[in-house]
Amino acid sequence: MYATAKANIVRVSCKLQKVPTPSLPLHLPSSPPAFFLFQSRSFRTFAKLQATNPSPQLCQSTAAIFPKSLFPGSTPRPIESSRPRAPRFVLVPSRRFQGPHPAITILSRPTGMLCYVQILSTPTADTPGGCLMLHFDNRRYLFGRIAEGSQRTLVQRKVSLAKIQDIFLTGCINWEATGGLLGMILTLADLKAASAADIDLTNEKLRSKGKKEKEKDKSIPPHLNIHGGKNLVHLLASARRFILRKALPVHTRELQVDPRAELEGKDDPDYEDENIRVWSIPLSKEKPTARPSRQSSPKKQKLSSSSNSHENLAAEEADQNIREAVVNDMFCSKWKLDTLREMRLADVQLPAKIFVRNAQGHIEAYAGPPASEAPNTKVLVRMPWPASQIPELPPTKPSKQSMCYIVKCHPRRGKFDVNAATSLGVQKTDFKKLTKGESVPGKDGSVVTPNMVMGDQIEGRGFAVIDLTSQDLIDDLLNRHEWSNPEIMQGIDTVYWILSDGITLESPGVSQFIKTLSSAKHIVLGSAVCPNVPALESPTSQLIKMNSIDRDRFPLPVFDSQPTSELGQELESVAELARAGLKYQLAPKPSFLTDLVVPPMDTKRPLWELATYTPQVMKLARVAQKAVSETDFLAEVERLQQDLPSPQTEIVPLGTGSAMPSKYRNVSATLIRVPGWGNYILDCGENTLGQLRRAFGYQAADDILRDLRAIYISHAHADHHLGTVNVLSRWREVAPEGNKLALIATQKYQDFIREFHQVQDLSPERIVPITLRSPGNPIPGRHAQATFPADFDPQTLQLPQIESCFVDHCYEATAVVLTFPDTGLKLAYSGDCRPSRQFAELGRGAHLLLHECTFEDELGGDALAKKHSTLSEALDVGRQMEARRILLTHFSQRYPKLPVVDEKALETDGRHDMDVLFAFDMMRVKLGEFKQAGLFLPALRDLLKEEERADAEAGGV
Repeated sequence: MYATAKANIVRVSCKLQKVPTPSLPLHLPSSPPAFFLFQSRSFRTFAKLQATNPSPQLCQSTAAIFPKSLFPGSTPRPIESSRPRAPRFVLVPSRRFQGPHPAITILSRPTGMLCYVQILSTPTADTPGGCLMLHFDNRRYLFGRIAEGSQRTLVQRKVSLAKIQDIFLTGCINWEATGGLLGMILTLADLKAASAADIDLTNEKLRSKGKKEKEKDKSIPPHLNIHGGKNLVHLLASARRFILRKALPVHTRELQVDPRAELEGKDDPDYEDENIRVWSIPLSKEKPTARPSRQSSPKKQKLSSSSNSHENLAAEEADQNIREAVVNDMFCSKWKLDTLREMRLADVQLPAKIFVRNAQGHIEAYAGPPASEAPNTKVLVRMPWPASQIPELPPTKPSKQSMCYIVKCHPRRGKFDVNAATSLGVQKTDFKKLTKGESVPGKDGSVVTPNMVMGDQIEGRGFAVIDLTSQDLIDDLLNRHEWSNPEIMQGIDTVYWILSDGITLESPGVSQFIKTLSSAKHIVLGSAVCPNVPALESPTSQLIKMNSIDRDRFPLPVFDSQPTSELGQELESVAELARAGLKYQLAPKPSFLTDLVVPPMDTKRPLWELATYTPQVMKLARVAQKAVSETDFLAEVERLQQDLPSPQTEIVPLGTGSAMPSKYRNVSATLIRVPGWGNYILDCGENTLGQLRRAFGYQAADDILRDLRAIYISHAHADHHLGTVNVLSRWREVAPEGNKLALIATQKYQDFIREFHQVQDLSPERIVPITLRSPGNPIPGRHAQATFPADFDPQTLQLPQIESCFVDHCYEATAVVLTFPDTGLKLAYSGDCRPSRQFAELGRGAHLLLHECTFEDELGGDALAKKHSTLSEALDVGRQMEARRILLTHFSQRYPKLPVVDEKALETDGRHDMDVLFAFDMMRVKLGEFKQAGLFLPALRDLLKEEERADAEAGGV
């Protein structure tokens, strides 16, 4: 949306799907587009229209800091309003009102009757949030917590993301409930962009042949609607520094006010589209602010509403307009990547990217002196998109409001009685009109109405989702009038309970509440009652097989088939534990379907498959097991690495894939455990905490976090840092009060963490931001200085020496070298980048190099275009660096299990003490065991080749 001037309120007589001409003229400005918020009571609708001319009363302090390009034609300012309203969203024909509110989606009526609710995930280490999918033929809805790992689970379950158009977030707006949301938005946007690009390419070929062009894929939604509680828009806007997607507009519906508090028409849903009606139920410990009663006198009303409350309301609306404008710019921007503007170097405002024309007239990155030394130099500037220029959002504070929903399908028409219609003289050609609700002529000039030939209307069935995040919300849950309202609860057959840690159905009051709704089936999604079973069976199966080959490098994942607590006997008759895949069919006939329920994983089957289908793999493994224990081999290893410092340093890749999570590879994250120095995480992709818990177990993962000293983020691309907030949050809970944690990153990412703290308390006083800065433009190869806060003593943290340089990938992408003074241990980590000579020099003599290896050598063009490295390029950096050990990671997801390897590239130029390994998720290798691990590579590669061949024959991974 755009910030608006004072809005005109126009009353319109309106019925659903039919809007007559309003009594007042509606002037719709062309820029910015008008929008409508519909407040409906029965058939009355109020349309809130944007004014064409801003009021002269402007909020100068607000307008001064925000780019005008975010607010075309107007200036951000508070909107005057008498009191807050709870918008009700309904469908209206778009032909009359151009530019309806983005949360209103107009689609054709579904042709099929089938609809069902399916459990996609239950709480486990892999999937920390409970999530449901409501399926209709024309679109999909997600309900629940879109936690970290949600996207990877959908891939495992083979659930298509293409038709997801509405996400209803439950619980509080924090990272626990929304950690997977940003990644899912990026994936949905990329899917739509790829589909559009494919159609454009196809149409280009068709046009060249004079053939008819192909229409766009109508099954892919035109935009994404996200519904949730307070701070939803702020959360999305805080990601403006690293998210820009123009292919998929994202529209938010943040419910800040209880839609049925002190308002008429309490039975009305607050959201409605062609498929469903939704009643949003925000639970809160605090009571909503009292509003003047309609029966109170004008004098009392005046006393009850002070001028301060009106000012606060206006300020809140203005702040929200700013946030919404930022989100609009993030997903609906007209900014173009290839737009360059010439200006003086002194006038450039960072973080703009700076270019110049060389002697040949080609454009290249500016590498000259800073503006302080050459202010009048003419440069070409690629300006950042407007939202990224906003230094900080209007302030907010964490909200404990937890969102729940009641969802019902629309009533369906009864069965058409053909015999009755025929007996009344209706022509067959008019049957369809009757089913559409139209009257038709009968015999002898009579009029036949639909009710004369249609059976009784079939009431729509529905379900409820209750998300309890704390015990404090139980009283508000019990006091909600919706549960006792027969108009709302009629047809609600199932209640899904999403419970945070420590919350059970045996909590006081909850069990009695369930008994009052005993006619419904209660399904529980809680971490205490749902067992921590592997939710990602495919990578778990692979890890079990790899453990059989090399037990020292591939420990078994930690899981438990038994929950920590059970449902009480008194609840067993009305409640049951959630199971992934369980369906509740709403139409045409209500029923539970168990055919797609995911059974507990048979952990013995991978061993049987290994012995049955790949017996040669175990032969290779036994050869390696024998060789690794031979005395001569061990003596040679000892001789070659007697000067290798800290050989017990352990490297644990937690994510080795690129771009997005996949079934077999999570996104980038590596744990380094240095004896005497603690633990370090190098990049922290989505669900890093879940990977830690799956690899080590909950208790051991907490122990690792207690000894965590620093997190390093190489750059702001989402696949390298979306797991950081959850790690920080859990570290805050388990680490001793006096401990501090270093966050090593550029200013862009430090600002994101600082701003997100307003949504969720991360104890920023315990986080030490070590900011990587450059004295000039952060061009690739330039040194990045690690700067501490002015009031902080670096010795307090006892960190290793930090050296960093900017590399060629995205703006402010860095690589880092960590040197531990007492041992001399030197670790180098590249993040994502093209080969960097400066990085090789900075890490000269490194004992360990972790380098990205996104593409095989034959895809050098892709690596150059996307600013990544190939296998040979990564190894060449290691040779220049004279690294003793090289661990290659960050593989393209086109290599789901095994990267393509050029054997010649792995040759070590005669050096017997340079070893190269490929990283796998959940692998554990010590610095002094690279040579032992290398002996098992033939068996591992043979295993994965056979599995890829089998997957290809079965139709893909």
